[in-house]
Amino acid sequence: METAPVIACCWLPGFALRIVAHGAGVDLAGPVALASEAAAHPVVLDCTEAARAHGVAPGMLVSHAMGCCSALEVLGCDVPRVEQAAERFVVRLEAMGAAVQLVEPGRVYFDAAPLELLYGGLVGVFERVLGAFRGGDVRLGAGPNPFVSWVGARHAAPGGWLRVEPGEARRMLARMPIDLLPAGPDLVQLLRALGLATLGDIAALEAHHVADRFGAEGLVLRNLARGDDPTPLEPRVPIEPVSDALAFPEPVANEQTLESGVELLAQRLVQHPRCVLHAPRSVVLTCVLATGGSWQARRALRTPTLDVQKHVLAIRPSLADLPGPVERMEFAFEQFALREARQRTLLDAGGSLLTGDGGDEGATGGGLGDERVRRGMRHVLETVGEEALLQVLEVEPWSRVPERHAVLVPRRVGAEDASTDAEVDSAAVARGDVGRGVWR
Repeated sequence: METAPVIACCWLPGFALRIVAHGAGVDLAGPVALASEAAAHPVVLDCTEAARAHGVAPGMLVSHAMGCCSALEVLGCDVPRVEQAAERFVVRLEAMGAAVQLVEPGRVYFDAAPLELLYGGLVGVFERVLGAFRGGDVRLGAGPNPFVSWVGARHAAPGGWLRVEPGEARRMLARMPIDLLPAGPDLVQLLRALGLATLGDIAALEAHHVADRFGAEGLVLRNLARGDDPTPLEPRVPIEPVSDALAFPEPVANEQTLESGVELLAQRLVQHPRCVLHAPRSVVLTCVLATGGSWQARRALRTPTLDVQKHVLAIRPSLADLPGPVERMEFAFEQFALREARQRTLLDAGGSLLTGDGGDEGATGGGLGDERVRRGMRHVLETVGEEALLQVLEVEPWSRVPERHAVLVPRRVGAEDASTDAEVDSAAVARGDVGRGVWR
């Protein structure tokens, strides 16, 4: 019998601010704010309670925040550092056997029901999760759906857990403020102007009234206020990270040296056991800067490949955007795909007929000059017929009509194949006779 899901929300408040402040050695007891990466008009992403006491709030321009608190210490958001910490946060839960969905850095969802037998009940699961994080600030909420578990985590004590039974979800939500709804500030302000202060006020509204005033978004918010959240969990599939790092004895700013470092790391990574049957779809370069902070570039590959030169070419344009000298670089492969067999063109005399990943490892042989290929072509003609062997002939590759780019014409195997293929009569192409195999 399948057990009912118990959705758990594991949340660490102020995750990004904590990570950046820890890396900069800043004490969060004072007024500290985390600013966005925008160069022109950065805004406050998060701030400490001491900063909030001076009127600083998330979403405020940094210039206005400095006016509210002259002693405010502003930290730039180190996105690569925060992402790496969020990955460690998720991996720690996955090591316990949980299927985790990352919502934002420091907040994840997972189904705790499958872990009950492993840890002796839900209480054992909750205690094991909280014990896996040091500091005692992680909070855990559990409920029948993601929204209820998120509200439970918001109201759990630091280092504690709060479980909401399915029958108690609506009663618990009725007293909560409407700020907990996933709505924009303008909509929240409008709801307050209409006299709706709690989730219970929204849950008591008639569905057709809400739909008439707020549309589909209003119906979704009403369902959430009633404790109904049909959103399914989408846990990620854990993939073993494939990465390697290189530390320089002195900070490096030369692009050629950095490019050589990327090539060296890529050559190491393609020897990883995961790359025997898989090839990456994207590559990531993370650099620790000598001036402090870090920098990251992520580039998607057109096709999954293990060609080191293609990896270097994908990252090379980003090296010009480095803001300072590099002390340490890390290169990683992401989004792996199977290396499926892929047939190469017979017209490539130097290419292989079949490779493991679309031609990354060139093999000798193949091409129309190969006697084995010519013997196979003659066998096809003799067995099936003259119309069985065709070749693609470019006609008007510049045309905007796809049907005029190329045509299929019969391929003859004989002494004339050793020379250059016969050219197509321009008049025949204009008449459309090439598709019927008319040659000059």
